[in-house]
Amino acid sequence: MKNKILLFFLTAFAFTSSPLTASAQNNIGERDAALRQMSSKGWEFELKAGLNIGGATPLGLPREIRHINSFDPKLNGTLEGTVTRWLGEQRKWGVATGLKIESMRMSTGARVKNYHTEIIQDGDRVAGYYTGYDKTNYSSTNITIPVTANYSFNDRWKVRAGMFVSYRLDGEFNGYVSDGYLRNGSPVGEKVTFNDGSSANYNFDENLRRFNWGTQIGATWNAYRHFFLFGDLSYSFNNIFKHDFKTVAFTMHPLYFNFGFGYRF
Repeated sequence: MKNKILLFFLTAFAFTSSPLTASAQNNIGERDAALRQMSSKGWEFELKAGLNIGGATPLGLPREIRHINSFDPKLNGTLEGTVTRWLGEQRKWGVATGLKIESMRMSTGARVKNYHTEIIQDGDRVAGYYTGYDKTNYSSTNITIPVTANYSFNDRWKVRAGMFVSYRLDGEFNGYVSDGYLRNGSPVGEKVTFNDGSSANYNFDENLRRFNWGTQIGATWNAYRHFFLFGDLSYSFNNIFKHDFKTVAFTMHPLYFNFGFGYRF
């Protein structure tokens, strides 16, 4: 047994002393030296992973929505790389930008009245005003670029505020109606009833906007030298739907809280 242990340590020593391992260690050392040099000039690099909680929401509760029955924010992941340039000798203020891949999803059920929508019935699209139960599913996978001003209180805390622009890679907005009725074409049009478990689907996936922009605020707390926790609240100024889409009468804006942990190089 002692001979086997001795052989193991001799093999490990030979491996760590090999040119390949020495080369890898030299590369790591050179990388660390380069990062220290960049840090001395006011540059800071971070990698973040977190979760998004929120949803696409109108500005205030529209009169068509009478009661929210359920809300499921889903489990939405985010991954972000950020670079910050600190200014001045004190390095209290800085400017940051980055690249974030994020998922935004939600599911909600509500009782509505005279809610303008377009359903699919027997393969045909029927537009009108619906009263009853409405189930909605929303999702969006985005590439987001934030630009923020940062302020550092001390070695532990920093806050930020700024703007962002997002490009939607894919997404959906669909659902179904049940336990109610649709007035075809107008609030006094022909009545189409859904009861006894009957329902009709709707799908507005093709009407979602590709680009969104808005504002965000956030804060970071340094737990250790390289490890930190963060939180950011973001709000999109424009509607999730294209400007010429009028089926949903009110605008809807993504409002999400992103929180998680990160590593500072």
